[in-house]
Amino acid sequence: MRKITFPHMGNLFVIAKALFEELGFEVVVPPYNNKSALEIGKRLSPEFICLPFKLNMGNFIQAIEMGADTIVIFGGCGPCRFGYYGALEKEILKDLGYDVEMIVIEPLFYGLRNFLEQVSKIFARKNIASILKRVYRLAKKVDGIERKVHFLRPREMVKGSVDKIYERFRKEALKVYGIDQMERLVDTTNVLLDNLYIVNEKVRKIGIVGEIYTIIDSFSSLNIEKILGEMGCEVERNLYISQWIDTHLIYPIFRKKDTIVKRYSKGIMPVLIGGHARETISYAIYFAAQKYDGILHIFPLTCMPEIIAKSVLNGIKNQIGVPIMHVVVDEIDSDVGIKTRLEAFLDLIEARSEKVERGLLSWD
Repeated sequence: MRKITFPHMGNLFVIAKALFEELGFEVVVPPYNNKSALEIGKRLSPEFICLPFKLNMGNFIQAIEMGADTIVIFGGCGPCRFGYYGALEKEILKDLGYDVEMIVIEPLFYGLRNFLEQVSKIFARKNIASILKRVYRLAKKVDGIERKVHFLRPREMVKGSVDKIYERFRKEALKVYGIDQMERLVDTTNVLLDNLYIVNEKVRKIGIVGEIYTIIDSFSSLNIEKILGEMGCEVERNLYISQWIDTHLIYPIFRKKDTIVKRYSKGIMPVLIGGHARETISYAIYFAAQKYDGILHIFPLTCMPEIIAKSVLNGIKNQIGVPIMHVVVDEIDSDVGIKTRLEAFLDLIEARSEKVERGLLSWD
């Protein structure tokens, strides 16, 4: 029996673990992203490669040492280095002497035949449609848990209650088996969160945009969502796991587009330039239109699409009309410095808000 592993990216492990167990495979979940995984990745990765690649390498080495013999990852398209992650990681592991199979599932952009050829290696013996439908529903539910955590953190009456339940959910997810048990865990977690006492204090709303890995994975983003929640801010980001499934797997089949991206990228970035740069720009404008107090743009050092997105955002900052803070992440394993920057950013938002209320500031 294959012993399958995959890279960490936020709560992806919850969904991937349930999926592969449902398909009858033994699943090896690497340890959560941490300093050790980053150290391994730094040592084995090419110079100037982006942070997600380094953490991927750390995940793979740790999982292989735990017994994994098959790695499953998704590929990418467009002028973004994610497109050759799989091939490069495979060669590095081969040079290191690891005998593992790397299954790279390329997006439908490269054609249905190529997609099915890779997918058939893991879905051959099962009812694909039924399992995918259930795992998609699970992904929506897991994202719902995250959204609820973002809403409750700045409003909880007993500080730390939300994260205590959330961390319990992530730990228990490693112990349960298959989609049904995982769904029951999600439902139980929802009940626990729904029964927390909250206070109706005024909270700031911060929109988070940027490169998908670094905004979804809390270790990569230096726990920014949690820090902002503790500072009294509700956060919402433009990408979740289920949205990635929608954008890369569901929409191409039905020839649909994200309606927010379609509306707000018009005239600014009408074509794909790789990564999620177009989503970054579109959702930054969207969050501003929804009266968010500020926008955080997070991306890895040397990320080409997001560097372009940053330039575009700077060019249309008057159109956006709310403060934007750019956060570039790389080989940092401490959130001490980011807290100071976030405090300064919130002070800026507060000062701007007072000036707008007094009629002393206008973005027009």
